[in-house]
Amino acid sequence: MSSRAMRAGSGEDTLAKTGTDSPSTWAEEEEGDRMPPLLLLFQLCCISAIEGMDIGLLPATTLALQKSLDLRLTQIATMSLAQAVMQALAAPVWGVMADRKVVRRKTLLSVGAFFQGLCVVALSWTEGYYLMIFLRSVNGAMLASLKPVCVGIVADTTSELNRGKIYGYLQFFVTVGMMLVALIATPMSQATIAGFEGWRVAFVLIGGFAIFTAFLVKVFMHEVRQQKTWDEGAKKGGCEGFKDELRKLAIYFTMPTFLCLIAQGVFGAVPWNAFNFATLYFQVSGMSDNAAASLTTIFQVACAFGNILGGMVGDAMARKCPDHGRPFTANISVTCGILPVYLIFMTRGSYWVNMMLLIFMGLSATWCGVGVNWPILSEIVDPRSRSGIMAWESALEGAVAAVLGNAAVGFLAQNLFGYNLAEAEAAKTEGGNENNAAALGKALALTSVLPWLLCLLFFIFLHCAYPRDKRRVAQEKQQYLEEHGGRYAESESSSGSDNEDDYLEYLG
Repeated sequence: MSSRAMRAGSGEDTLAKTGTDSPSTWAEEEEGDRMPPLLLLFQLCCISAIEGMDIGLLPATTLALQKSLDLRLTQIATMSLAQAVMQALAAPVWGVMADRKVVRRKTLLSVGAFFQGLCVVALSWTEGYYLMIFLRSVNGAMLASLKPVCVGIVADTTSELNRGKIYGYLQFFVTVGMMLVALIATPMSQATIAGFEGWRVAFVLIGGFAIFTAFLVKVFMHEVRQQKTWDEGAKKGGCEGFKDELRKLAIYFTMPTFLCLIAQGVFGAVPWNAFNFATLYFQVSGMSDNAAASLTTIFQVACAFGNILGGMVGDAMARKCPDHGRPFTANISVTCGILPVYLIFMTRGSYWVNMMLLIFMGLSATWCGVGVNWPILSEIVDPRSRSGIMAWESALEGAVAAVLGNAAVGFLAQNLFGYNLAEAEAAKTEGGNENNAAALGKALALTSVLPWLLCLLFFIFLHCAYPRDKRRVAQEKQQYLEEHGGRYAESESSSGSDNEDDYLEYLG
């Protein structure tokens, strides 16, 4: 018998002798100070980098796509919208499959990454606008598998007060992916490389990375076991399982914390989606491609380290104040993002002024996802619902945010503030175009400042909602264990996992 099985057996014997333990004892046994193994963390970071590269791909090549395929800004925004809608629709499907062990989670990650990479490569040889919309839609459906599964794996391998830091590492690599695309693809996009248009080469390279990562995950990742659950519905499959997922979704909408996070996410994600047009804004303001790319890259570097800082700050504040530490982290972060984004897009500052504002914004306005939202979502449901609730949260906020972000910027810039595509190319050779820069700047400011003010309001409500839902989950768990002699609804899952001894060695 393996050492892990012996520990499990001895634990059951103890329960049989002593009856039920206290909730504090259960928490201590389950939590400890767990961290994911380095190999697993590296693999999850590579998956996260795929998401970041995809986020930055269209913004980095927007001007090249306008010239090469004669696409309007609104058409490019529509492609982003189509991807976001499909991503929102597909995310719950991936999350449910992960939670219910329909397919091994490493298989979900490798399949999603592989076909996402194929879509990006196919886009490099596409000329038709409607075919590009179709491929971006499929791309979004595949991309939807990555975040919910990664978040669930981290929650299963990391103790509660370390999750913010680990989520920060994942988001660090999301921003590293965005940074690399901004640094490489922006100047490459309008060049000619080996007889091919530069933006097509960039698409092939980025898609190739996703395909390589898919093979890396499939071959080297061990299947991580899910934590024990007190939810009887976790055992159900087929139609009964589908009904149970609908029941869970209905329950989510009775959780004040979930509603606050959805509401803030709908508004809070809008500025980040709109900020994808920052590179174009700097270009039409008269900056060279290299200057615009460097500003965007500097911002992404600041965001990358801001994510790690935000995860650590969220964990530290949660230790000091368990009920209010993470909400306070969100209040600070959102407040620090509002003033810089207004000054950047409304004052037309110099290169160095914009650089300092972007650094401050990147270091301070990036804490909410890793230090607040993801750890809280992992705490307010049972372990077998973590990927699912993350998927539903991403789905509900993602589609709306995309409509109010990318599409809104394109519509407002061209139809309300007078952005003129025909003058965009002239801006590069004539030192910028005041009308285009002002139009795009006003659209970006409007879709950033107002949503973040609303986001801040909902994070204030979280101070009341979060403690209530934490108590509810603790009470549900305690009641179930007392009624069932300290036994969970299902033991820690080993279904589909690897050899016992190899798995223990993998966890270190």
